[in-house]
Amino acid sequence: MIRIIPTPYMAVEGDGSFSLKGVSVYLKAKDQRLSRAVQILCSEIGGKTGELVPFRVGAEKGHCIVVCAGDDPECESCTLEVTEDRITVESGGAAGAYWGIQSLRQLVCDGDVPVCRIFDKPDFPFRGFYQDITRGRVNRLSKLFAIVDMLSYYKINMLQLYVEDAFMFKELEGIVTEDEALTPAEMLALDDYCYEHFIDLVPSLSTFGHMYTLLQSDKYKHLCELENFEPKRVYWMEKQWHHTIDPYNPESAEVVISMIEQYIPLFRSKYFNICCDETLDLCRGRNAGRDTGEAFVHHATKLISALRAHGKTAMLWGDVCMAHAELVKENISPSDVIVLNWCYHKVVPDWLGWVFNDMGYRSIFCPGTSSWSRFIENADEGIGNIASFAAHAKKNGVLGILNTNWGDFGHICPFNSNLYGALYGAQKSWNTDAETGGDFTRLVSERLYGVVEFDMTETILALCRAESISTWAHLVTWYNKNFRMGETEEFTYENEKTDADAVNAIEVCRGEIRRLEALGRKGDTVIGDLILSAEGIEILNRISLYLRGAEGYCDREELRGIISSWSERYSRAWLRDDKPSQLWRLREFFAAIPDLK
Repeated sequence: MIRIIPTPYMAVEGDGSFSLKGVSVYLKAKDQRLSRAVQILCSEIGGKTGELVPFRVGAEKGHCIVVCAGDDPECESCTLEVTEDRITVESGGAAGAYWGIQSLRQLVCDGDVPVCRIFDKPDFPFRGFYQDITRGRVNRLSKLFAIVDMLSYYKINMLQLYVEDAFMFKELEGIVTEDEALTPAEMLALDDYCYEHFIDLVPSLSTFGHMYTLLQSDKYKHLCELENFEPKRVYWMEKQWHHTIDPYNPESAEVVISMIEQYIPLFRSKYFNICCDETLDLCRGRNAGRDTGEAFVHHATKLISALRAHGKTAMLWGDVCMAHAELVKENISPSDVIVLNWCYHKVVPDWLGWVFNDMGYRSIFCPGTSSWSRFIENADEGIGNIASFAAHAKKNGVLGILNTNWGDFGHICPFNSNLYGALYGAQKSWNTDAETGGDFTRLVSERLYGVVEFDMTETILALCRAESISTWAHLVTWYNKNFRMGETEEFTYENEKTDADAVNAIEVCRGEIRRLEALGRKGDTVIGDLILSAEGIEILNRISLYLRGAEGYCDREELRGIISSWSERYSRAWLRDDKPSQLWRLREFFAAIPDLK
């Protein structure tokens, strides 16, 4: 097996190897971004050999690595040829050469490079990752840079950040602060960084549904479809399901287009995701009695027209489009939009694979890491969803894959606890038919987690199954019913689970924590965050047992101490990578739990 992720399209191994000792690196290309990539390669080789690795131009000679790139901006294919005397990375375009360099960097990880010939190309031109920075976590710029480093290393070429209120729009002045939103300067810096790594940073903004913060403000609540709305449920639920803007108020389009026009200059991308999904309140308030399809088209076409005036192509989520297919086909030109077709079931139904093709629209298929409302990704669900959707994507000839990482209910999952789903998405969007069995998962364990002692995917699966017994979403929903909605409901488990299952889940968490701690990698943020997630899962199961009055788990002060200790460490890890944002809500909620009984 060639030890590269994503698995190359074609690879033939030979005998012998290319020694990294005494090597020089030559670059034959015009794109300056490749110079920076080659410098990183030289540094990593030097780290292996202890030698200074010269980076040269001109005619190559001697024991060397040669990187050659043509001028085709669309070319992402690459040939990587390794003999005992020379390595050649060659592509018709800078992007292809860049991906070839990433492949070579992975081979260099293992020392001397095996003789081989690799021809590589992606299955899809769009290979994206979608990061929610709105529902709890707003990643710091340094963390976003680290995410870009990881994505580009595995040949992802598009990044979108989900924004409702996580950017300093003038409409949100006095409503959000820099502790909970990115600034224009930060977004410009991120766009530059993505460009250097051959990633298209596509702006993504809620412009129809999911505008809770804006429409709860005194200044703009008159634009809310739900007139005189007063929040009654837990904040995370209200923000998740409300609000939809009134499409027939002329000021609505003015406000949204103002936000779009503030955002556009910060991005090189020719695309703009206007979202327009889950307009759950549409025609249920001020516009009651009107047709929801007509209301959707009325607002969406205004936004698409505004983007067209700026030379941008709109992207939008497909759920509402699908519900009103005929109206959408009549009013929105296929040349103006790319539809983002999402579904998060483990097995994606066949009809979903061709529905937008039949409507005449270009589409991107959007699976997910299944890490939302959890402390660790649900790998059982996520890898099935990604593989299923990727197979449909290849069969139906769509533009690509956009792997989503949402943050429902406060975004309790650290980024480092959904790495496997992110990498699995990279594998399937580059080479859909590639194997993902034991050889792949062991390589993932090494590349992502630096663990060779055991297969880390086993730990991910064990913890995600332990979290299925007592879930964060179930706890929040129960709390909402009993302490917000005035109902009285005994705490029970979902799916016929029992106290014994919760006790067993605690033991699983403890076992995996011991295994991670035995690695002796104190200070490693990836392993540290996985331990914090495992402890969070253990605490969820302890809370379930406490609320049910299970023997051995009724000590209020013991539970309070466990939660307090974990909360402090969890908060430090959060603030290392993310702005304070909604962390206080999580801390406040957990701190109150011992007093619920």
